[in-house]
Amino acid sequence: MSNSGASQSRGRPESTGPAAGSTQRLTVLYVASLSAIAGLAIISQVWIQQALNRQSLDIQVISAAQQQQISSQRLVKSILVLELPATAEAQRKRVQELEEAIQSAEASQQTLADVQSSPALSPRRQRQVEKIVNQLSPQYETLIQTARDTLEPNSSDRPGSRLQQHRQPIRSLAQLLAADQAFVNNMDQLILEYNQRVAAETQRLKRLELSLLLVTLTVLVLEGFVVFRPAVWKIQQMMTALDQSLQKTQKTARHLAIEQQKSEKLLLNILPQPIAQRLKQKSEAIADGFSDVTVLFADIVGFTQLSTTMSPQKLVSLLNVIFSAFDQLCEKHGLEKIKTIGDAYMVVGGLPIAREDHAKAVVDFALDMQRAVATFNADMGESLRIRIGINSGPVVAGVIGTKKFIYDLWGDTVNIASRMESHGIPGSIQITESTFQHVKDRFQIEVLGKINVKGKGEMITYRVIKTL
Repeated sequence: MSNSGASQSRGRPESTGPAAGSTQRLTVLYVASLSAIAGLAIISQVWIQQALNRQSLDIQVISAAQQQQISSQRLVKSILVLELPATAEAQRKRVQELEEAIQSAEASQQTLADVQSSPALSPRRQRQVEKIVNQLSPQYETLIQTARDTLEPNSSDRPGSRLQQHRQPIRSLAQLLAADQAFVNNMDQLILEYNQRVAAETQRLKRLELSLLLVTLTVLVLEGFVVFRPAVWKIQQMMTALDQSLQKTQKTARHLAIEQQKSEKLLLNILPQPIAQRLKQKSEAIADGFSDVTVLFADIVGFTQLSTTMSPQKLVSLLNVIFSAFDQLCEKHGLEKIKTIGDAYMVVGGLPIAREDHAKAVVDFALDMQRAVATFNADMGESLRIRIGINSGPVVAGVIGTKKFIYDLWGDTVNIASRMESHGIPGSIQITESTFQHVKDRFQIEVLGKINVKGKGEMITYRVIKTL
């Protein structure tokens, strides 16, 4: 159970620490500020919508009141026109107009009543409208009733007699005009009050919008100082840390590349490049057969006796100078250095990449070795000599083992080349018959005759003098 819990905790991203806590606080503050702005926007829209609804209702009240005012004026006009003398046809039209005026006045009265009873009105607004209706109703009812009385016949249904007898129920002209004037005055007062109310509501909306704008700007400014400024600082810190991490990574990558190059160079100093590549791909024994190569062994004559007369440091330094010169010559002629054993130096030509002139390249290298030793003697005041043996033939080459890899050669060709060096004459280059057949046309060669080679019996050997 504990292992499972540990693995689960490792699978979750780390969320603790000062950096994570700071990021969480900034996120909370940012969400809170956005919520505040969104809340203010919603509240402002609700308030504005309510104000617009109130203005819309006020406009409906004013419109209904203005319609009543227009209807009252039409009633008074129709009543007064009906009192003027006219033909029967004209009177009938005037009566019809009065009837239409009455219908319009009643419709206007009903519209105002509908507005008064609208569920959209708040109780306070309903009381205000009810007060207005109560103020206007007496005069308005007087005008409508006067118009109805004007149309009532007294003695006959004939249009002429009705028009002749209608004066008795009609109130005096002064009363009619007084009622109309009172209604108009009340109506003007109503419209003025509502216009003032609409203007006040408009000013209130403007103040509300300004207040909301100021609050929003304040929240944004606070958000800038409390959220965005720390967030920018945090991002800068993260970018700086990321840049430092990238620089460190690049530095590490360059260091790894340099170390890899060193390792590659070290590996190539031990193994041929093709063999090193194969060994990196698969760590198993490598063995290849080559049908014709040339092997060289060289040994510094008298080096063992020389080692007893000088310090180890000087001895190693001397040997390093000589072998370093040999290494440069080996690279110059495109040969493969196999190893050094004490003061012995082993080289092969024709592998791991085959070449037809392997014997010539090895002999040229041997002559250069003699010149390098002569130069060393002249520079250092020594009298060293080198003994060289060369043989050509088939070999097996490869890498074996799991530690301290070395590219080595096996076969009779290697043994004979070693015998050519050990049975050779100091200061000379001794070669076998097989090597002689490869290079006889390119070098001045002298026959040494037969020598007894251990394990091979008598063999004819040759000595290389110089290049033709």
